[in-house]
Amino acid sequence: TANQKPVDLFAAGKTDDAIEAFLKLIETHPDHADAYESLGMVYYKMGKLDEAIEWTLKLAALRPKDAMAHTNLSVFYMKKGMKEKAEEEKAVATVLKFSGNA
Repeated sequence: TANQKPVDLFAAGKTDDAIEAFLKLIETHPDHADAYESLGMVYYKMGKLDEAIEWTLKLAALRPKDAMAHTNLSVFYMKKGMKEKAEEEKAVATVLKFSGNA
């Protein structure tokens, strides 16, 4: 498992190992946007919405013009019942997509 990619670990059902691998990747490469996005999605799929939001907010801070980060935040907030926040994030994502920054 030490040489497996985090995504492969998650696909193999080794969620804890995948999370640990993503965290190590971020520790050594703090600007690795895909690792932040992946962590957000892993936590979302686990039903851990607060953690999903936390990591996706970090991605949005790292890449403010990343429309997908804001789209994911919109989904996560909606799942938490935070409709207003979800609509705000959806609006940001829409603006970014139409401004060519997506």
